[in-house]
Amino acid sequence: MDENATSSAEMWDRRFGLDEYAYGREPNQWLKIRIESMTPKSNSRALFPADGEGRNAVWAATKGWKAEVFDLSKEGMKKCFLLAEAHQVAVDYHIDDLVTRSFDQEKYDLIACSWFHTPSVIRKRHMPRMLHSLNPGGHFVMEGYHQSQLPLSSGGPKSLDLLFDLDLLLAEMTGEYAPKMDIIHASVETTVLDESDLHRGEARVVRLHLTKT
Repeated sequence: MDENATSSAEMWDRRFGLDEYAYGREPNQWLKIRIESMTPKSNSRALFPADGEGRNAVWAATKGWKAEVFDLSKEGMKKCFLLAEAHQVAVDYHIDDLVTRSFDQEKYDLIACSWFHTPSVIRKRHMPRMLHSLNPGGHFVMEGYHQSQLPLSSGGPKSLDLLFDLDLLLAEMTGEYAPKMDIIHASVETTVLDESDLHRGEARVVRLHLTKT
């Protein structure tokens, strides 16, 4: 883990080290809607990058997915295990960094992430790299803050470089570093968040659903 990742891990550990769940215990609503339209098989595997305290992964595990998380935060891992225990499911959790993580080829049927914001220099190279670990027909679902979110107070980074532009994101996730992907849904939307005090109110978001061909 490099110096920047270590600094980020310390920040997230402070946020997740409190008793309350920083972003709530319920799954992200966009991820929930899209994943509920899928029917996992008994061995269907789902990866939840940067899932923090594990709310999305734990929910998916209750729906029959073999759920796995990678995230920088040890405190997030502890909270994820507590949430999984409360729901009587198991989640595989790895302390890992997007930049240095190895992705096995054709391992997952689903990769889903919400609010996974990274510097553009990292995002454009390494987020598409994840997609190679999807099985043919596998799904990639994500939600993140759009660049027009910057003046709003409902959460998100206060840096344009960390926010998403839909056209650029699509170009990256279907570009030279990605496998061949079909676009199922791609939009910029206004929504109302009610996940926690950190994510509450009107927000401008990017929503994406791709499948690997």
